[in-house]
Order: sequence, then C-alpha cells, then structure tokens
Amino acid sequence: MGKVFELEIDTQSKEQVIDITSEIEKIVQFRQINEGMMCLYVPHTSAAVTIHRKLEDPKKPRLPELLDKVNPEEEATPYTKAALVAPTEVLIIREGKIILGRNQRIYFYEFNGPQKRKILLYVSD
Repeated sequence: MGKVFELEIDTQSKEQVIDITSEIEKIVQFRQINEGMMCLYVPHTSAAVTIHRKLEDPKKPRLPELLDKVNPEEEATPYTKAALVAPTEVLIIREGKIILGRNQRIYFYEFNGPQKRKILLYVSD
C-alpha cells in the first residue's frame, strides 16, 4: 500500500524556479523509503514540476521565457505555462535514494506567485 506526503513551498515572486531536489531527498531519508516509485503532483493550475539538467546560479532557466514565446503577440498565461510544463513527475527510489542522472535536478515552477504552494508525493512500495 502506498503513502502520501506533502511538501509546502512559499514562493516569493510572480515567476520563480525552485530546486526542490534536496527537500525530496530529505523526505525519502526521513521516512526511510528504501525502494519504490514516487509520483510528484502539483495541485495548482499555475504551477508545475519538472526534471532537467542542473542549473548554475548565474544561469537562470530559460523555460519561462521560452513559454512566453508560445504566443508572441501576448504573454502566455500562467495556466498555459503550467500546463506545458506539467503538474507531475515520476521518480524511482532504490536503496534509499532517488534515481536521477548525474546532472539532473527536480524543479518547481511558479507562474503566478507569490503564493503558498504544496506538492503531493505519493510513494508506492
């Protein structure tokens, strides 16, 4: 039987990208999850989660800017951006660790902040 956990995030600006990899890893360690699948779900229409390569501090993600270009005559709405990034990701946990590529990280995208947000984590065993 699976379990559901929750991660709360307070965003600070209208559009923001937050690396949540460490927080997800802490939940896996604290809850002593050894093996299984984890589904991350963002229950908000203007926020999303994704996995992509690690970003250096001076290199800000270009995804929000690219999403604005979806409709060049008008800024893409927060809801369009969130739908294109997606509200879910699936992770594999093995030997108590999340399996990610060497340069991969988990990012939360805020498109209509600042707000108090949450991510639901469903872990199957």
